[in-house]
Amino acid sequence: MKKILVTISLMTLIFSIAVGQTNKRTSAYMYNKNQQYDKAKEAIDEAIHHAKTENDAKTWMYRGIIYFNIANSTDEAVKALAPDAAEISYDSFLKSKELDEKKQQDVETSLYLNQLTNIFYQRGAEDFQKPDYPGAIKNFEIAYKIAETDGRLDTVAAFNIGMSGVYSEDKALAETTMPYLKTCIDANFKEPRVYLFYARLQKQTGDTTAAFATIEKGRELFPQESSLQLEQSQLYLETGQNEKLISNLKEAIAADPTNENLYRVLGQTYENVDDKVSAIEYYIKAIEINPDFGDAIFNLGAIYVNDAAELYTEANNLPFEEQKKYDELKKEADANLNKALPYLERSLELNPDDQIVISALREAYANLKMNDKLKELSEKE
Repeated sequence: MKKILVTISLMTLIFSIAVGQTNKRTSAYMYNKNQQYDKAKEAIDEAIHHAKTENDAKTWMYRGIIYFNIANSTDEAVKALAPDAAEISYDSFLKSKELDEKKQQDVETSLYLNQLTNIFYQRGAEDFQKPDYPGAIKNFEIAYKIAETDGRLDTVAAFNIGMSGVYSEDKALAETTMPYLKTCIDANFKEPRVYLFYARLQKQTGDTTAAFATIEKGRELFPQESSLQLEQSQLYLETGQNEKLISNLKEAIAADPTNENLYRVLGQTYENVDDKVSAIEYYIKAIEINPDFGDAIFNLGAIYVNDAAELYTEANNLPFEEQKKYDELKKEADANLNKALPYLERSLELNPDDQIVISALREAYANLKMNDKLKELSEKE
């Protein structure tokens, strides 16, 4: 009789333990329903570690829901229960899908995962703005993977991952994001910057040829997109293809005739091919558009200064008996310095502490015997 009673007692104990763990899951559900997230979290965390409930898809779905509500809460005290609640929720829903062989919870789980995507998008955008580009990439990647679980391709998330990689300026990190931009291109994602950023990553990895091909393809698809044209110009500039660069810049100016920087870059390009007349022409056009455009103003003055320096050097190297030739060269050099002065002085007004401008002006005043100006300049230093 005693043996029977012992057996019955053991069976009652086992049954009560099993029911207890199932009740933990039920309690978690009820606590969550009543927005008692601290108790819900405690109960569900116990339920996922017990043999009776740890392999039940519903347990993991409840856990995903509870942690989703914690992550989505506007109450800071609730958020503090689990700072990584969004990641835990994501992992829990994935586990639920894995265990749910009959797809009984699949619809509800997918709905929550889609809502969870918004949290990772928001966090990714916040990290991007900080900027915390590795954090942005991590969050956008989770959003991308959530779409994958439902058999969808989230090209927006993929684009954001690639863009974060480019802006990070971390070569190793950026390379890991290249496949995402390639996915966007293969999916014909209607965003011209995909080609811009992918070309930049290709260039960072040293594949300039591939970068040119990517930009070309982008320009074919988006012929009016100025950013692609300017990126192509930058590639021409970096690879020393001046004639192609000049043609590209003129095309860009035709499309955007009030962009003073295009005129400045074209002026510099003409300087690179030793066409000073054209360089001066485009620097002047840049200044006409923006009278305070310091780079163009200084570059224009520098052309005249450099011409003067060459003439002074030529004059000083003449034999003593060629005084007439010396005087002619000196006069021409002085004329160039006088042309340079308004631009150098304007440069100093815009950048009072620029030592390069100050040095150029000092040399100009000294050569032109403008002692009062030279003294005034020295007093400013």
